[in-house]
Amino acid sequence: MVVNSPPRPSTSTSVAHGAYDVNASQPPSPIGSGGINNNHHRPVTALGGPTTYSYHTYTMRPSTSSDDVSGRYSFYRQRVDRANNHRSLPFCPSSKLPAFLEHDRRVLLFDAYYEEDVLQSPVESNRITKCEIYFFVEDGTIEIVQTKQENSGIPQGVFLRRSRVEKPRQGVGSLGSRYYEIDDLKIGNQVEIYSRTFHIVSCNESTRKYVIEAQGWHEVDVAPLPFPHDTYAELNSLKMSRESGVPGIDRKRKMNDLKQVMESILGKPTAMADRGAFLENGQDTLCFHAVWDDRKRLYGDVQCFSLLYYLADGTFEILPVHETNGGREQFPKLLKRCKLPKPRFQSSGGGHSRHDISSGSGGVDGDGGGKYYTWRDLGIGKQISIFGRTMLLARCDNFTRQHFSAKGIELKPDLPLKTDGERFKVRIERQIPPYNGFGSEEDSLRSCVGLHSPPPKKNPCTREKSGVVLRFNANLEEEDTDLCYGQDINTTQRRLFVIQFFMEDDTVAIREPPIQNSGVVGGAFLRRQAIKKADGSKYEPRDFFCGNIIEIAGHRFVLISSDESSYKVMENDHRNFPYSDVGRLQKLLAPRQGAIRNYFVANYCNGDGKLDSKAMEECLLSVGLRWNKQEIITLWRSLDKRKRGKVSFTKLLKAANVAAALGGSK
Repeated sequence: MVVNSPPRPSTSTSVAHGAYDVNASQPPSPIGSGGINNNHHRPVTALGGPTTYSYHTYTMRPSTSSDDVSGRYSFYRQRVDRANNHRSLPFCPSSKLPAFLEHDRRVLLFDAYYEEDVLQSPVESNRITKCEIYFFVEDGTIEIVQTKQENSGIPQGVFLRRSRVEKPRQGVGSLGSRYYEIDDLKIGNQVEIYSRTFHIVSCNESTRKYVIEAQGWHEVDVAPLPFPHDTYAELNSLKMSRESGVPGIDRKRKMNDLKQVMESILGKPTAMADRGAFLENGQDTLCFHAVWDDRKRLYGDVQCFSLLYYLADGTFEILPVHETNGGREQFPKLLKRCKLPKPRFQSSGGGHSRHDISSGSGGVDGDGGGKYYTWRDLGIGKQISIFGRTMLLARCDNFTRQHFSAKGIELKPDLPLKTDGERFKVRIERQIPPYNGFGSEEDSLRSCVGLHSPPPKKNPCTREKSGVVLRFNANLEEEDTDLCYGQDINTTQRRLFVIQFFMEDDTVAIREPPIQNSGVVGGAFLRRQAIKKADGSKYEPRDFFCGNIIEIAGHRFVLISSDESSYKVMENDHRNFPYSDVGRLQKLLAPRQGAIRNYFVANYCNGDGKLDSKAMEECLLSVGLRWNKQEIITLWRSLDKRKRGKVSFTKLLKAANVAAALGGSK
């Protein structure tokens, strides 16, 4: 058993508050359970001294005192934390808290001002700017915020961001801190910060209480001082009170109607008479159509207006009725909403007196004792004076008639509003000029609508035909030496052209293949464009088929043949190309089936029984079928699918039999 030696001071380095000896080879280890000693360094506490570590072997006894600071985390605090189930900071209650915890969120507020000279101003010579100085006790930083003044015209807000402020440079032997501390901010002191001298005049109650209790200030140090007198600020405040509508101040002008409405919505009391009329009528309005005949004056005219009478407050509003191309400036109102006074003298041009105009007025509805017009002065056929303009009330709406009927007054029927100008008004119709040949006709037509007209829109139905082009070989119909190759008319050869028809927009282009030693330069004969017929209509897909004659630019072209792709397009589109419909041709052959058989028996009984396209054309002519070249080509293509040049005559009979069989089954 190991005997504990009494604790004694050690020569090792003292470590307070739980630190260990930096010269020791190993850090102190905790005491094992059951009071078993370990042969390691143990902390030794001297009488009245700090905790130290020694090389002697001893046993540490748990402390039960709350003031025990031996070790970073004493046994007493460990037991208290385990009992309360929480963790505490490694400091005892008697230790001093750091500044960031002791003065956490403690801010002192001081009121101050500084003066600035104002040059070249007739209303002020110096300007006083009020500020608030915030002093943060935890780190000694200062923040200065300017007190905002309404309509001062000066950028206001944060004057100095939170930071430590250095004092002005002092002598070499000066003592004290180089930064401003709390004792420098006593009431009445002057603090120079960035070349501005701040005069501290007061502080708030929490600051006053803290500096007296914690800093030991006297009552004299916190006695408030008044701000200096600022004449310009007082004048500006009085001006803003007049502008903002403070009650009891004469503004020498009429308050805006909208402002009065907004104040009443927010709860400001108004006259009970006006409120009762508003609650009774709400937004009900009487509407009349008025006519002002001013033709007696030079350059006078007849003008129409819309007269509105608001039942809630007895006010009038007159709006002009604008005509299309009337030649007048379209101003919004002739009279804004207000009470309409009656004339004080007899009108010379209107032919009525004040007594005639105000007849029927009972002096009620807030007309001011007969000084203003009311709804009782209105009616169909009556005249009223609008500040010297005599207007005739000609029409009204249904609500106005119902209102007068409810009051026991029946209005007259509406008067016609036609004027002399409308009787002799000339109806102007836009005439489209003829096409001049520049650009496309659609584009030229769009330019007649406006100066910046958009391009003509394409038909979306033709998108599926985009890129589909029909090509035909054509010759000129005229027999002219200028249109043929060679000098001898008997040996000349017709010029060959290729006509292209674009199905996406129904345009036509003509090209001439170049031929050597022909004397004619080949190339583009006609650029792509829309071509019109003699009757003014455009060429359509059904106008292009073999054997047809097309007149373009004064020349008559005969369509001779087409290419394979064009034949297929025409055979698959029976609606636009009826001459390429094989089914229709077979139906025409069915009634003449016997005549076709007799023709072949009479002419091909001793032959091989085959025929070419020319022989088939002669057969059709003999049986009474006069078809055009496109129909003959379509029928021959259906018979000679292998393109051998000759087919058996039985195929033509089979084609007629198929059509006859289909007709009989139906």
